[in-house]
Amino acid sequence: MTKMEYKKALSSYPEALTASEVAEILRVCTKTVYKLIRQGEIPAVKIGRENRISKSVLIAYLRNKDKESPNPKCVCSENSAGAVWTSGKSCGSVCGASGTGGKERSA
Repeated sequence: MTKMEYKKALSSYPEALTASEVAEILRVCTKTVYKLIRQGEIPAVKIGRENRISKSVLIAYLRNKDKESPNPKCVCSENSAGAVWTSGKSCGSVCGASGTGGKERSA
């Protein structure tokens, strides 16, 4: 999505978002949002007892995530122990050997 498309999609939200609002937008729990803040992936400002995330910061985060591969590949290869699944990234799924003969499979 373009920056303008994100702005339009988030137009009903305030400029300074709470962790709960960000969780709603990302469709994750608030614990995940706090983890992203702690890890520095989403910059936030502490106002009182609440973290606030700028809408423009969230849009930049989303656009950066768009550039990453949304569906990393798991590759099956054969070795002396049998079929082995490997991935450059954690694909988030359990891969099992099904004899694909070294062909790529989408996770």
